[in-house]
Amino acid sequence: MLPEPARDSLLRWLVASQIDSPRRGSAAARDSAHRALEIGEARERTRVARELHDSLGGDLAAAIALFKYYFENPTRSRAAGEVVLRNIHEILELSMKNLRAMLRSMRSHEIGARGLVGDLMDIAEAYRRNHGMDVALDAIGSEEELTQAQQEVVFQVVREALSNVRRHSGSLTCLVKLNFAGQPFVVEVTDRGVGVTDRSPDGYGLVGMRERAAGIGGRLQVVSAPGRGTTIFLFGPQQPLS
Repeated sequence: MLPEPARDSLLRWLVASQIDSPRRGSAAARDSAHRALEIGEARERTRVARELHDSLGGDLAAAIALFKYYFENPTRSRAAGEVVLRNIHEILELSMKNLRAMLRSMRSHEIGARGLVGDLMDIAEAYRRNHGMDVALDAIGSEEELTQAQQEVVFQVVREALSNVRRHSGSLTCLVKLNFAGQPFVVEVTDRGVGVTDRSPDGYGLVGMRERAAGIGGRLQVVSAPGRGTTIFLFGPQQPLS
């Protein structure tokens, strides 16, 4: 048996430790959330920097090189000079289009009244009408099984994948499969184009898509073979074991 003063001291220590423990846990949770936010912001800055370097950086470097050639060759013919200026104009025009597309991709997409599948059907129709690309959409299960954040990631990944098909694959057909019935949900975007090769443009937006998938606890997988097309898989987060 402890002496009474010692018992009182022990009781005061136990009470204080019980009060401080939740406080320490709450502070640790706040610190963890703050670190996660900082990591997310750093990844987003890295993604934007990479896309600026890959797209605008290369285009502007090419335009500067053509301007240098134009000014350093005053003896060129007028026709040759016009060709150089026309090429510069085309490069800058493409850069502006890429910049606008990048800014659109950075904005959050608010799912419309028709829902996620309805919005994706609108995109498919726009590709058919504006680019002559036939996009077939096959949906299984209900999108209501997904959270709002998951629906936004699905929309952004499918949109970026379709943009890759149009710009890089050479395919005029594409199949989008949405399986919301399984756990995890699975999204597939398949084309029958040239496939991803060693000479494919760096980036392809895949880094950004992978980061979006990781942001909801999912993952992105690319299956491709030269001349046989490409399939991009988006897997949703795994359900916790009961």
